[in-house]
Amino acid sequence: MKIDISITNLDELRHFERMLPFYRSSLCHGVYFSCSNSYLPISHFIEALNIKNKKQRIIYLYDTLCQQIDTFYAGKNLCDFQHDRCISQRKKMKYKNGCCRLCKYASPKGCTTSNFTCKMFYCFTVKEKNRTLSPTDLPLLKCFSIRQRFLLRYEYFSSREDIITDLWIESLFVNLFRVYPRFISNIILQRH
Repeated sequence: MKIDISITNLDELRHFERMLPFYRSSLCHGVYFSCSNSYLPISHFIEALNIKNKKQRIIYLYDTLCQQIDTFYAGKNLCDFQHDRCISQRKKMKYKNGCCRLCKYASPKGCTTSNFTCKMFYCFTVKEKNRTLSPTDLPLLKCFSIRQRFLLRYEYFSSREDIITDLWIESLFVNLFRVYPRFISNIILQRH
């Protein structure tokens, strides 16, 4: 079965967004989606919906979102790093490497992993002076469930592989032992 999606106005876009949980479900496992006569760019949505393997879909969505963030911030030095100190840390003269100083994946050449949450985080000082992305600027996030979006919001200092595994696992019981201890430690680290 094939469903052709055509979006020509905002009402059709809202309807499509409301239908995403149904389109992601196992009820549409044998359905392939196509896009024609659409005025809005939804090709990434269609591509994601046509990936029927759940883990492969999560990897595609995660990598595409990280790529969109990297494209938006390409060539911009929002943190204004000078001599390994960001704009906020130059005022305090306390730490090097800014927010990344606590991360085990930080290296002298930058981050060694692709972490969506870290890419989306900017401190108050940076947000005052620059336009930063918010989750509403990334409509592809709607392809994730509410629980997955919650995880993406708080998975600081984690590797790409750990995050993808956490997004893939739907069990609340498993998450109690795998994700939430990391989540609590990240909140504690944010307060310091």
